[in-house]
Amino acid sequence: MASDRPAFERALVATSYVLGRRGAELDQPIVDASPETRRLVLALLHPDRGERSRVLAGELARLIQALDQRGLG
Repeated sequence: MASDRPAFERALVATSYVLGRRGAELDQPIVDASPETRRLVLALLHPDRGERSRVLAGELARLIQALDQRGLG
């Protein structure tokens, strides 16, 4: 399960963003976020909306793929 933690954190951040969380709220529920999660949060704070959209789309695609692999999609 420990190896799934960064993926879970990123999924939580991406889902939180979709639901309207912004800024410091994005990783608020995560204690000791992984480097990958911190990079995602920073990318979602990028001033360019197109860049944020690109990053978010990639992260949501990863989430959907993971759900499909587990038979949850």
